[in-house]
Amino acid sequence: MNLLARRIAHLMAENANKSLYEDEIRYGLEISLGGLLQIFVIMAVAFLLGMSKETLALICSTALYRRYSGGAHCQSYFRCTIVSLSHIILLAYICRFIPVIHLPVYITFLAILAILIIHYYVPVDNLINPIIDKPIIRKRKQKSYWVLFLLLLISLISSYIMGEKLVAIALLLGLFWQNITLLPAGQAYIHLWDQLFDILAAKFKREGVLKC
Repeated sequence: MNLLARRIAHLMAENANKSLYEDEIRYGLEISLGGLLQIFVIMAVAFLLGMSKETLALICSTALYRRYSGGAHCQSYFRCTIVSLSHIILLAYICRFIPVIHLPVYITFLAILAILIIHYYVPVDNLINPIIDKPIIRKRKQKSYWVLFLLLLISLISSYIMGEKLVAIALLLGLFWQNITLLPAGQAYIHLWDQLFDILAAKFKREGVLKC
């Protein structure tokens, strides 16, 4: 993914009529291509398992909210893909066992939880490049509130007007999961996955050296 983004960025910078920063183009392409590939892989697995509708709702909910709220990241694209795939597919499966009759309770609880998390934690940024500009922080919080309201409204419409109960639950579950990852405990949980990957990588590397 990194190599493909580098090649496209180099071509764009070479052929541009005005000066473009190749590294900035590469970074943007890497994120976009990586995101698209993640969605494709997750949806392919969901299709094979017969969970396409709820999985798509989960992806839309988490991605839209995460766009402004931020969130914990793994250390590499491959790790992010594995963690996203496993968790979204698991959440899509769990959706089928959540009784929709309590939807107003879920929405009320989630609204209160999300408002508190947005107020105290959003945006959750990259530790290497933290957001310290107060106007930007305030704007990210405001947009997170609007996205929260929009997703809760869509969930209500999906359930009571369109009759898509499963989609409504999936939207709420995706929103709930994304809010959990904004908390210190959620970030620590993602960090644990990174540590697990580090242990596995070290083990395979050590076994490869021993075989040689």
